[in-house]
Amino acid sequence: MFNRIRSFFKSESDKLKGLTMKQKLGYVRDYYWLQISLVVIVLTLGSFVIYRVRTTLSDHWFYLMLANTREEAGTNSPLWKGYVDYSGYDLSEKLIEFNDEAWFDYGKNKAAGNKYYEIFVGFTDVGILDAVTMEPDNLTSLGESGRLLDLNADKCSRIREKYKDRFLYAIPYDKEYSTDPVPVGIDISDSILMTRYHLYTEGCAIGIGAQSEHLEAVELFLDYILQ
Repeated sequence: MFNRIRSFFKSESDKLKGLTMKQKLGYVRDYYWLQISLVVIVLTLGSFVIYRVRTTLSDHWFYLMLANTREEAGTNSPLWKGYVDYSGYDLSEKLIEFNDEAWFDYGKNKAAGNKYYEIFVGFTDVGILDAVTMEPDNLTSLGESGRLLDLNADKCSRIREKYKDRFLYAIPYDKEYSTDPVPVGIDISDSILMTRYHLYTEGCAIGIGAQSEHLEAVELFLDYILQ
């Protein structure tokens, strides 16, 4: 194989001998334009992917997943517009995203093979997802996975001060972390998600993504829906 490669390059080198620079460039253009184009495309796409991975976290003020609802509550919905107005965030700088397309029940089968759960896991693990809403029982089951923030964390102090009487608890699978229940969610069954928009029929709760860095935006969302 290496001999064939050496032979190919020697053959091409022999063809270029005696040619002017202009003729050499014309030869390369005529015979290798496709390969060059493919290399350029691959390098461009690779650079774009690296850029997106590095900047995704800074692209959002707040990313919310409204799971298991059949109501229209996504980006550009009245709920979304109300939060945008309330928060005062400048959407020309970063985005506020409400995703109402996810549907998974972690309590029944740990959502194995469910594409929406896999999206939740991916977005949570890289810090894109800031919060998720669903039925209280489903949320506490999800909290066992360790992908919802322990609300006893220091960075949750403001939220804890306001809403600790609403906390929902779960015992994590990771016994090294805790063998006692930890707060993983907040009951918001009396919020406008229920009273005005009727997103769920059996109560509603919210959990914060374990890697979220936008706790201020989460707090503003809680203030907005419970005002």
